[in-house]
Amino acid sequence: MPEGQKYWVRTEHGRTWGPYTLEALERLRGQLTEKCEASLDGATWRPGMDFPELKELLAPARKIEKKSAPPPPPPRISKAMAEAFGIKDEPVPAPAAKEATPAAPPPAQKKPPSAQRKPPPPPPAPEQPVELPQSGDLAEVSPVRLYALAAQTSASGRVQLELESGKVLEISFRRGAPEQLRTDDAEMSLLRFLQQRGLVSGPKALEAEEQAKRGGQDIVSVLFQMQLIPPADAHKLLGDYALFLLDKALASWRGNFTFDKNAPAPPGAFPLGQKWTLLAEAVRRMEVPPLRARLGKKLLRPVQRSGGLGVGKVEELALNAQETRLYAGIDGTKTGEELLKAHDASMTMRMLYLLIELGHLAFAEAAPEPTTDPILPPVSQKAAQAEKELPPNAERAPVRELPKTVREPPRAKTAAPPVMKSAPPVLQPSTGPIDVKRPTTGPIKELTRPPPTFAQPPEGEVPEEAVLRLGALWEKLGKADHFEVLGMERKSATAAEAKRNFFVLAKELHPDTVTDPEQVELKAMKERLFARINEAAQVLSDDKRRKEYEDEIEGKKNSVDVARIFAAEENFQRAEIFIKARKYQEGLELLEKAISMNDQEAEFFAWRGYARFLIARDRKATYEEAAADCKKAIKMVEKCLPAHLFLGHMSKVVGDSKLAQKCYQKVLELDPKHVDAQRELRLMGKAKS
Repeated sequence: MPEGQKYWVRTEHGRTWGPYTLEALERLRGQLTEKCEASLDGATWRPGMDFPELKELLAPARKIEKKSAPPPPPPRISKAMAEAFGIKDEPVPAPAAKEATPAAPPPAQKKPPSAQRKPPPPPPAPEQPVELPQSGDLAEVSPVRLYALAAQTSASGRVQLELESGKVLEISFRRGAPEQLRTDDAEMSLLRFLQQRGLVSGPKALEAEEQAKRGGQDIVSVLFQMQLIPPADAHKLLGDYALFLLDKALASWRGNFTFDKNAPAPPGAFPLGQKWTLLAEAVRRMEVPPLRARLGKKLLRPVQRSGGLGVGKVEELALNAQETRLYAGIDGTKTGEELLKAHDASMTMRMLYLLIELGHLAFAEAAPEPTTDPILPPVSQKAAQAEKELPPNAERAPVRELPKTVREPPRAKTAAPPVMKSAPPVLQPSTGPIDVKRPTTGPIKELTRPPPTFAQPPEGEVPEEAVLRLGALWEKLGKADHFEVLGMERKSATAAEAKRNFFVLAKELHPDTVTDPEQVELKAMKERLFARINEAAQVLSDDKRRKEYEDEIEGKKNSVDVARIFAAEENFQRAEIFIKARKYQEGLELLEKAISMNDQEAEFFAWRGYARFLIARDRKATYEEAAADCKKAIKMVEKCLPAHLFLGHMSKVVGDSKLAQKCYQKVLELDPKHVDAQRELRLMGKAKS
């Protein structure tokens, strides 16, 4: 067997892997049986047991033993017949078959099958339901997993994170969706957030903070009074600030946490968005170095799927095409480091962390480390000789321990995290009425269309009538688009009009307008309506998001079809096998199908261009069309290694050695150990020393 020989392996169910070396196939041990077929070229298949080097990897197929039915009991005579002839009540032996030879002695009587049958195994213990733990260590249960467990179980309550610095971050959930975040860390306060964004200067921030302390007001009201932020932008700024705190909370992985299931939601809280989408977006904003540090040496182990044991569903995370292809290509044969090299490193690191924390992916078990004695440093000859010359009773110098290469300060055990008696002034809601006429700091465009009036109550309306009226309004707005929710015309809608209409409606629909604590139903109805108009205002008050929303309404924007992307990836893998087996026409047809299902993958176009070039009779005439596919792939993803390699091969065939050399050198920049590129440059006399 030549060193580095690669094999294709196909199971009895039609699943194909390869080409892989024996070392890579070792990771598939347990999934390959004696019924598997193997191939050296991907075209000619033989039984796997014909390859001696593969026999150890092929486990025997499980056989289902068929148990024969027990023989029927011999006939019995009736009770009357037995009494008439004086026969005891015994079974009549079955008549023996006539034989020419003398009958052999009867064999020893075997126990009936019922006696030999083993007792059935005990029923498996019922699976414990997935629940959000009441407390624990963030080093063992990360905030990302805590969030996912809250979303999965539709938990309501407060998750409190006591960070290593001693500061506290709180996330209030209602039915699994985050509604409000707050902290007692002055470095993450609303004033510091506004300063970082350049909206409030340092002296003004100190003045606002002092005024809030003197008057006992919340900081948001003080900022309005000082006209430091316009009221029309308040909802967007507070939403951005909540996402800023969510990013900080999910990126914290040292400290303790507690979950108070019965903690009520803060007044005026409303959902920040779709719970699973918020989680995926927050992970996409995480910095890569801390994630790599947390995964550590696990990245050297193969990544495999968990078999549907994760928290939530992958489809709910709204993965894009690139992320979906990464997940679809994980088959347990590549390590985390290999996946980082094959795909965009930042995207891959974030998705690996997210899907592993949620349990959709897992690292393979590490090989046990050899239990050998630690190797001591060599002792010099002079030291050994001096040790021998010492008298028996002489005191010997203590052995100096080697310095530790990695030190971590011990973490002191802390008591339960303190419970904040009240919300810090940063996020305490304002209970006063919203003044829509308050002047803003920036210029306001003149609005010709009057504000909406459908939320205004009639005179003398009692709470019971208000519940019925708002219930009918909720039925109407629940089916309407964002423009109708804010009472706007799509053709003439502007961001200024969206902000004005939001505050006009909020004046009537804000839950804080219900001051009677007994009016629970009325307050709940206003909370739902206020969340709906807030969602519409966040989209329509931003020009970019409004344009995307208009495209989505008109059907121009298509959501990612996960099943379609999986099917495209499967067609691409089959096409790759056919092309390597020199079945170019079959491979080209599969590539066309893959591109029709997902035209966002650069590698698909690179392989299609190369297949067109290989199948053509006049390759010089086909070169431009085939090279265009490879150049398109490079334009989509500049680090698409197959595109550079195939373009180099095609350029060499048509005689453009300068472009071929440039392409091969680019391949070596992406993969310094690429054998084909090294060989081609060596043949061209351009090998690097």
